[in-house]
Amino acid sequence: MSKRIVLADFEVSYGRSGTILAISHLELQPGKITTVTGRTGTGKSTLGHAMAGLLPFMGASAKGIVHLGPSAVPVGNLQAWSGIRGVSVRWIPQEPARAFTPTRPLLPQMLEGIKDRKKVAEPLDRLLKVTGLPDRKELSRRCPYEMSGGMLQRAAVISAFLPGPMLVVADEPTAHLDPPRALILGRIITSLAQHASAAVLWITHDMRIAAALSDRVIHIAKGRIDADGTPLDLLDPFGDKPLPLVRHTARLSMPV
Repeated sequence: MSKRIVLADFEVSYGRSGTILAISHLELQPGKITTVTGRTGTGKSTLGHAMAGLLPFMGASAKGIVHLGPSAVPVGNLQAWSGIRGVSVRWIPQEPARAFTPTRPLLPQMLEGIKDRKKVAEPLDRLLKVTGLPDRKELSRRCPYEMSGGMLQRAAVISAFLPGPMLVVADEPTAHLDPPRALILGRIITSLAQHASAAVLWITHDMRIAAALSDRVIHIAKGRIDADGTPLDLLDPFGDKPLPLVRHTARLSMPV
């Protein structure tokens, strides 16, 4: 089955604000990490919501199509996303505590939306061990309120990749982690993406994460994609076409 993922003819607005984000064509590659950067309010999260099928819940007026393999899904059609959101497309939240109900055992929540749970038992056991989480028996008893934010973040990442999605949208998943832990979590995500052959759309303000982990960087400004290339292209301050913020930072750090 084709794993082609394309967003086409996309425009979105809220109320009378006019178009806040417009993208004519964006294609994501299986197993690759595409980071989306830009200033606050430029539309990064809106792009993530569109690709994850969440715009119908956001009160947005949107048009455009997300092509997920053989499926063509209108971005603003709630019914069309039924059976796709949470299955072919998964979401890693910025706030892991909000991903789970605090007083329900964690394991059943991690496995929600998975029909054949026996099929994922072996990969789940391996991932729990690799990421340092308790085993399935323990997680079937423990509730999220009994666990640290870092543990819940790792649980959310594992949950996102378990059903074998085509696309995972990660909304600043390392925002509240210090750099070493952010890099560790990032490495886990990139490894899972490659293993599952899933495309990852990673929304971030952190240029270090974008430089270290991504295969491709997209920069959004004024509601449009104004730069699209490799980390070396866009994040090397002395390269041919660095992003303005990176170029400005490099000037500030130059000796006088």
